[in-house]
Amino acid sequence: MSTELINRITVKKDGVYVSSHSSNDTAPFHSWRCKGLSEVYAAEGQKGLDREVIRMLYEYAELRGSHKSLERYRYAKDAPEAHAIYRRYSDQIDDRYESMEEADKKSVWYKPTEKAKEYRAYEREMRNRMYEEISARCGEYDRKHKNRDMER
Repeated sequence: MSTELINRITVKKDGVYVSSHSSNDTAPFHSWRCKGLSEVYAAEGQKGLDREVIRMLYEYAELRGSHKSLERYRYAKDAPEAHAIYRRYSDQIDDRYESMEEADKKSVWYKPTEKAKEYRAYEREMRNRMYEEISARCGEYDRKHKNRDMER
């Protein structure tokens, strides 16, 4: 399974561009318009974009390099506060899973029972909340750096 390596995220007039390549590909980084991120940005603005980038970083992507556009996402994801948020939500998801009957656990990914479907909906909701909470740290990063820039 490959990981998407991202070295730049740029918002332009016509959408959101990501410079990336796959971890199992030797080709150089290339910039492309990301339709999904562009749609989220158009509908929800920066907060929605931040949430979806954080989702990508937890599910299938990693940041590479030191481009300025990545700093806010590193700040949001790599801080001890983000790790605590992740642990809190992961523990809640794990607790819900462990409370299920063995037959329901076995069916989570194949022919799910009603309880397994409820668990998957719960897990999805908790992950969405987690990504939302962690991505809010991007706004915190922006505020800190705006204040720092104003002091100069």
